[in-house]
Amino acid sequence: MLVQERAVILSKTKYGEADLILKLLTSTGEVFSAIAKSALKSKKRFGGGVLEPTHYVSVSLLRRGGQGDSERMVVINEAQMIDDFRGLKTDYDRLELAFHCVRAVSTVSREGDMHRDVFNLLGHTLKTAETASDLHLLKMQFNLKLLHLQGVLPPDDRYAPFLRMSVREGAPAGVTIDDMRSIGRDVTMIFENYVS
Repeated sequence: MLVQERAVILSKTKYGEADLILKLLTSTGEVFSAIAKSALKSKKRFGGGVLEPTHYVSVSLLRRGGQGDSERMVVINEAQMIDDFRGLKTDYDRLELAFHCVRAVSTVSREGDMHRDVFNLLGHTLKTAETASDLHLLKMQFNLKLLHLQGVLPPDDRYAPFLRMSVREGAPAGVTIDDMRSIGRDVTMIFENYVS
């Protein structure tokens, strides 16, 4: 069955001579792997570097069931760019933050589970990272919210103001620099232990 989906590309792996295996997170929160056959050769179906991690794309998918793994894998027939988050490519730190976010989501999101809140968090973070003035704060907010969505963030009243706010809003009022540093160290330690 041929279906149309909007998705963020979490990862890509070369397979064979010209195929790519992609891990996608759709706007409905579904995570799955799909194969783009002859992606490295076909400029018509996959032109303009559309199949890159961090890109938000519209994909035409062929979903089919079968006995062998290759028959069951979702096939990407075509992909079109919705947003390549061009602002991320303006400097290395922005791009590094974007890759951190997609790697983290790819690591913690299991195929078959629904992750709509994670999709929204990732999309808002990528969009905000294009222009954010404080990338360290944005990374801390992303890590904190992802841990919370995964249900592994220990209770701590210091986290509440950050969890109530969108990543687009920046730092909550009344939080000192020292508090943010302390929270940042704690969140980094919890995040590294969970995601590694």
